[in-house]
Amino acid sequence: MIRITTNGVLRNYKSNLLHSSNQVNSARDKVLTQRNFNSFAEDPAAATQAFKLRRSFSRTSDQITNSSDLMSKFQSAWSAAGTAKNLVQQAANDATLKAVNDPTGSGRQPLGKVLSSTAESIVQTLNVQYNDAFIFSGNDAQTVPFSWDNNGNLLYRGISVDSTTDLTKLEQMSKETAYVDVGAGLTEDSTGTLNSASAFNSALSGLNLLGYGVDADGDPKNTVSIIKKLSDIFLRCDADSGKYATDKDQADAMRLNNKLQDSLSSLTKNWVTIDGQSDYLTENKTRLEDSADTINEQILSIEQVDLADAITNFSWAQYCYNSALKVGNQILSQSLIDYMN
Repeated sequence: MIRITTNGVLRNYKSNLLHSSNQVNSARDKVLTQRNFNSFAEDPAAATQAFKLRRSFSRTSDQITNSSDLMSKFQSAWSAAGTAKNLVQQAANDATLKAVNDPTGSGRQPLGKVLSSTAESIVQTLNVQYNDAFIFSGNDAQTVPFSWDNNGNLLYRGISVDSTTDLTKLEQMSKETAYVDVGAGLTEDSTGTLNSASAFNSALSGLNLLGYGVDADGDPKNTVSIIKKLSDIFLRCDADSGKYATDKDQADAMRLNNKLQDSLSSLTKNWVTIDGQSDYLTENKTRLEDSADTINEQILSIEQVDLADAITNFSWAQYCYNSALKVGNQILSQSLIDYMN
């Protein structure tokens, strides 16, 4: 025969009442926070899965930010390069064709001034900044890309774009990289070297846009340098007749005019390339945003409660707790006989 005491009944009642109280508090927290769990211990499996998803969501959010910043940068670069292309096409190209045309030879000096101003405008246009960083300075965004020396020669980060002694340095600067994670995988090979196909190269070199070095004739490959040389030739022409200063100047003008056309084609091609990179970043940002939305939905499906179920469970827990309190009023007082024979 089991002997039931008042103390035993009270201890059991207190334990059950505490359990009901904890259930009410837990149900209330789920309604208020709308979360399935608030600690790892509550649901280790779900918490582990949620942690992985949140880490993926955080990485994707960073990639979206990177893509957005780069998209703005490359759109600015495309706009600046387009302005430079138009300056070459509309001003330099037209002025040069007029200058080498004999019937308009008397206007060669004024056209030479137009070409000089055009060269200055192109340089100013390509020294554009985005977020206080020079866009066309390769991976040295704090250095002005283009400038002039005291002799009127074009410089790129302090080095003449027409230099033959510094050609190796110019080539290195034209190939500079600054890789950014935009969600393309970001992997390394067996030697620990970043796989260039798994990241986006954010470095833009003005050397690649305008050209550098000299060709087999000793003429500059840089578009602005070609325009500047043509300007110098036309400014040396006779102010009244437009006669060239020397026969060599005339031959050089004809030759450089043809090379300016080729340079314009190259500049246009590079401009289109930047446009393609900008479009890629735009599409990539959209893809990442869709991916982030999907991951967020997965996180919510794990962490977020069904509000209707949560309210129902809370109501039931509250009802059970209130019922327990009513039962407590009917328990015998400890002042009565503790044992029954």
